Amino acid sequence: MRYGPELALAWTLDINERYKGKKLFRCEAGREWLALQFSRNNNWLWLSWDNQSCGMAVINKQELDILKELRAKTHPISGAIKSHLVGGFLVQAFQINRDRVIAIEFSRPLGAGVNVSRFLVFEATGRQANLIILDDKQKIMEVAKHIHPEINRYRSVLPGLFYTPPPPFEGPDLEIFSKNDLANITKYRGIGQPLAKFLLKEWELRNLDLEPYLKGLYSITLQELICQEIDDYLTAFPLPLSGSRREGKSPLESSKKLLDHYFERERHKMLEQIYKILDVKRHKIINKIKGLSALLSNVEEAEKWSHYGTLLISYAHKVKDGAPFACLKSWDERYGRVEIKLDPKLSPIENAKKYFKLAKKYQRNEEKLSKEMEKLKNALNELDEYREFVSMLNDVSDVKKILDDLSSDVRSKGSRKSGDYVPPYKRLDLKDGFIVYVGLNAKGNRHVTFKIASPEDLWFHAKDVTGAHVILKLSGKPANEKLINFAASLAAYYSKAKEASYHVVDYTQRKHVKSLPKTGPGHVTYSDFSSTRVSPGLWLELLEELQ
Repeated sequence: MRYGPELALAWTLDINERYKGKKLFRCEAGREWLALQFSRNNNWLWLSWDNQSCGMAVINKQELDILKELRAKTHPISGAIKSHLVGGFLVQAFQINRDRVIAIEFSRPLGAGVNVSRFLVFEATGRQANLIILDDKQKIMEVAKHIHPEINRYRSVLPGLFYTPPPPFEGPDLEIFSKNDLANITKYRGIGQPLAKFLLKEWELRNLDLEPYLKGLYSITLQELICQEIDDYLTAFPLPLSGSRREGKSPLESSKKLLDHYFERERHKMLEQIYKILDVKRHKIINKIKGLSALLSNVEEAEKWSHYGTLLISYAHKVKDGAPFACLKSWDERYGRVEIKLDPKLSPIENAKKYFKLAKKYQRNEEKLSKEMEKLKNALNELDEYREFVSMLNDVSDVKKILDDLSSDVRSKGSRKSGDYVPPYKRLDLKDGFIVYVGLNAKGNRHVTFKIASPEDLWFHAKDVTGAHVILKLSGKPANEKLINFAASLAAYYSKAKEASYHVVDYTQRKHVKSLPKTGPGHVTYSDFSSTRVSPGLWLELLEELQ
């Protein structure tokens, strides 16, 4: 998603509105993101210098928890943030050179009534995005991405050097804009090129007088700005633009789309890793099926080999010693005259015994091989269904849990200790102490049903389709209709019925759910159940109300 300097302006107004004068209480960081919490507020200011999801937004604790789950490592700059900024008070946020560069000034008490100024500079400039800490003399204390002189001839961004902003856009300020100069609107600094081109089209189509809006853009209040999206361009402008999607939110709230983009990109990356692991498993099963097919074809040959042994004993006197084969006429019309391959080193009787032994071996294993073949085909079918189930998961946190589980299985090569292993499941904490658990694979289903749930808790499953086991943990309290619909909707959502408008979900107390013997994990039977018809998406509508 793209944006321009006008959105950076809106971000500064929003930051000042929300956080001015407030204390920076905590910070969290990933490899290419930072989250700041002011005055124990539940919301966090998220800044990302990731080159594909660069930007800032206000996020909630749940979204922060997902970011923390996804992070592979923490950037060292977080230590400098804690040392130099945490505990300070936000003085102001301002835009540098009317560019996508924002500076946030902090005043940090040192003691004895002495305060020191520190600056956090966020360069939201796409591939060149960066995060920099400055002292009160504008000298760099720490930087996320070091820029050396051999890489950039315009500026160096290194600790100990004075800060130089990115090259400014050379053009006139919007305050001197005239409607007579509308054809040159793209040459003015302070708005992005996509917005400038769109405004030009607006003028051509609607003959709007854009002069007052453009001249007053940099003296506007936050409340006068309208956050809107044009194609994949996010902007904040005081005039509703035709064809735009209006967000109806503040700039930092509207920019959460950048976080959504980050999550979606991470989801796709992890899905590709999951598919590779599942493909390896699938390849192994197919190879085993091929091997068993070859063995079962030998079983079909067992009767013929037994008959060969009988023929060799019956006609041993006609078989020459040391012969490589024997041509004998069978009394069984199915065979007629046959050519039997022999071991020249063995006598006819010894060759007959060899055929009897071979026939007995495969006749004895036929039932065992057939059962193993059925088991492998079921495993292959379940693996394909699981791949389809995983591909439908939208929650990046769910995908991460599944990837971690599969990766752990690959690393341990099946040697995980049962006491240490916890299969993947989703947990949702609701008001009044209610908790909902969702199994994310067969082992996760078994875990939430038979390890977490109590006998009186409610168990849910989408009717007649494969899907997750969902547990509504009651802790001795009665469940109302809204809670039942919430859990039932989750069961439909995490099943093959996810895309349906409505689906029937069965539910019963966990004590009425029994594991099926000699089957894979998660296979159950249940009784004394009720049913409800719900929309798979209902739980998303109820989530905010119930949490």
